[in-house]
Amino acid sequence: MLRPLFLTRASIGLAASAVEAAVALPARTVETVSALPGLPVKVAGNLVQSYLHAGQALTELALKGDAVIASVFPPRSAQPEWATFDEDVPVDVTQIGEDEPADRDVPIGRITPRDA
Repeated sequence: MLRPLFLTRASIGLAASAVEAAVALPARTVETVSALPGLPVKVAGNLVQSYLHAGQALTELALKGDAVIASVFPPRSAQPEWATFDEDVPVDVTQIGEDEPADRDVPIGRITPRDA
């Protein structure tokens, strides 16, 4: 038996699929009309899902870029040598009054009553 060319077979298959779709069109029309009220919700959900997937892909690319930058440029110290912070400065206990505890978080001082 003689076998037709590939494009001829593909064209015949496309024509058969078009006929099947035309036969199924009335039933699909009823399904489509019944699905119309939920269409805006489905479209909005697909948009949000696409937005979240795009954000996730962008974040993955940024993390990969951070890894490449960290491999090329070594990370620096979080605190420069010349910077000093309150936690780094030792507390002089002699400046705190004897009757006051050394670990207070409030300012030290005395309150005097007003003369009425």
